[in-house]
Amino acid sequence: MDTRSKLCRFVCMQLLVASVVCLSPGCSTVPKQKDQAKVIADSRSATRWFRNNVRGLGAQLDNSAGYASYPGIGRYGLGITGGKMGRGVVYDSNNRQVGWAYINMVSAGLQVGAQGYKMLVVFEDPATMRRFRQNKLTGNVGVTIVAGKAGGADTASFTDGVAIYEGDQIGLMAGVSVGLKYMRFEAVGR
Repeated sequence: MDTRSKLCRFVCMQLLVASVVCLSPGCSTVPKQKDQAKVIADSRSATRWFRNNVRGLGAQLDNSAGYASYPGIGRYGLGITGGKMGRGVVYDSNNRQVGWAYINMVSAGLQVGAQGYKMLVVFEDPATMRRFRQNKLTGNVGVTIVAGKAGGADTASFTDGVAIYEGDQIGLMAGVSVGLKYMRFEAVGR
């Protein structure tokens, strides 16, 4: 087998492994019943963290149609595949839980390692929130990185009705964007 065939085989195996991981039953939008209270508590803690570290975020949230708080997203890379995945809680403009959120995004390119962070997604208006709840958001949104130890960031501008913040536990990341089509919603009690 020549080098090109070996590389092609390796790439196909990496994509197959990533697909199996992302399509497994463990990747449902709603956490298991026994884990739900912890995810909710962690999402509220993450939201407080963002409010404390982003100047003006309180006003932005108060004037928004709602938001999704992801307390723990894992970013991983193995060989030439990688991605990010995590669960969150979706709140309306009155800070009431209306659903669950899940992000699962596979990427290609040379990648190695793993990293965890929290993410807050703010929906500017009812139309954007409705598109999210119907799983119809598309496009990519740049992320405002928030450094917890080095101070805060200013509020992000809305892009297509969405503003996204990431708080990294171990340092800053550069050049980050989120593909909105990879975020999923499921209503509470569904």
